[in-house]
Amino acid sequence: MSSKSSLTAGELLELRQRLDVIDSHIVELIAERQAVVTTIGEHKLRTGLPLRHYEREREVIERGVARARTLGLEGAVARDILQTLIHHSLSNQETHKLVSSDHGQGQRALVIGGLGRMGAWMSRYLDMVGYRVDVADSATTDTPFQRVDDWPAVVHDYDLVVVATPLRPSNDILLRLAELKPDCLVFDIGSLKSPMREGLDAMRQNGCRICSVHPMFGPNDVGLSGRHILFVDVGDASALVEARALFAHTAADCVELSLEEHDEVMAWVLGLSHLVNIAFAGALARSSEAVPLLKQISSSTFNAQLEVATRVVTENPHLYYEIQQGNVNTAQVSEHFSNVLDELVKAVADKDEDVFIQLMHAARQRLVSTEEKPED
Repeated sequence: MSSKSSLTAGELLELRQRLDVIDSHIVELIAERQAVVTTIGEHKLRTGLPLRHYEREREVIERGVARARTLGLEGAVARDILQTLIHHSLSNQETHKLVSSDHGQGQRALVIGGLGRMGAWMSRYLDMVGYRVDVADSATTDTPFQRVDDWPAVVHDYDLVVVATPLRPSNDILLRLAELKPDCLVFDIGSLKSPMREGLDAMRQNGCRICSVHPMFGPNDVGLSGRHILFVDVGDASALVEARALFAHTAADCVELSLEEHDEVMAWVLGLSHLVNIAFAGALARSSEAVPLLKQISSSTFNAQLEVATRVVTENPHLYYEIQQGNVNTAQVSEHFSNVLDELVKAVADKDEDVFIQLMHAARQRLVSTEEKPED
């Protein structure tokens, strides 16, 4: 059948039916692959092998990319597909390993703020690894967990306490916990740590087992493969080890930081990215163009940026303000952003192409290493 001639209705139908068969085969092969992965995962669970094998993942992806190119396909297509399959395979193995771990079997956990988005995630996670979970929260949201109205009165009944409230009240809760001195591990999961320094210090000074944790993902993420969990040392090394053990059965990348390092990094990772996307969305909102029209005629770069910006501006604005306002490093990072933006705008206004190109080259050299440059 010539690709240069128009297809008849019958030929088009035949090709579509062939696509249906191919798509079904693809799904069947994915299911077969998952069955093999499940068997391997069970072996890892029995033998204590780690979930992730980075060298093997790299081999699988590189072989797939090479095979795709021999078939006339872009390597990036194979890379994206295989990375997605590996991610979901790891997520399934991870869930099975968590349920089988029984890490918290026979123990009780209290999540203060357990009805918030990340608090609810933390509650579900602890329940999955075997804890009996109670939540303390003034919200009236439905929950499968037992609610506690007066947590200070019962805090000594728990083997683990997690503070998952917004940043502003978290410090007061930590100060109250420091007075009560519960004989268990306590950690918060806040996005910023310096606003809680007083409470964290009080906990440590009163002999409490305290550290600070920051899950670097959203409550709806599937699996922790490729995700980061930050563990902040506030002066109790044993508490840090104990907190890390809670996530030892996941495929997450665990990173230890000091409190100062954490907030400095967050000024860039969260503060700058939020600022850029809120500014982008705000500029669109003030423009004379209708956003739906921009979507119709936009580029892939615009669509990608719009998608991220939309996710940012639909999040909790109070939390995002706290992340900006509560970080002592925000002013410095914002100044860098403002200066670079001013230089770019000035280069365009002055018709100075050399400066514009230099700014782009400097950014590319800093952000894209030789190994990371796109191959396709």
